[in-house]
Amino acid sequence: MKFNTLLGLFTILLFWGCQSNRTTSSSSTISTVDSVSNIGGEKDKNGCLTSAGYTWSQLKNDCIRPFEDGISLDVLNAANSYQTSAFILIDSLQKKAEIFVAEEDHSIILDQSNDTLFTNGNFYLTKENFCWTLSLNKTKLYQERK
Repeated sequence: MKFNTLLGLFTILLFWGCQSNRTTSSSSTISTVDSVSNIGGEKDKNGCLTSAGYTWSQLKNDCIRPFEDGISLDVLNAANSYQTSAFILIDSLQKKAEIFVAEEDHSIILDQSNDTLFTNGNFYLTKENFCWTLSLNKTKLYQERK
């Protein structure tokens, strides 16, 4: 009989102890989640989380990751730049292209001139042999690798 009473009391203490640990664990989890949301929380003026690679897209009117959503162009002359790539988005419905280059503070919109050319007067995005090339004032800077 004493054994059963001790076993019952031990069981109650065990459950009470586990419940106490769960409460502590939950509150520490909440504070951990709050801390994680503050880590890397740098946002630009449009609310894009820049530390996670997001930037504002004028064409999509949303935060995007150009390296996931865009077409990658490789730098042609690495001696003149520390960058290795630029990114482009093509919107055939709006007949516009958006370019993302590190040297610019924000993306640049180019208007479609014909099927193989988008430009804003300074930047030229041309399609040659099924590959895109980005030029600045007729100097080729980046090209799509196929």
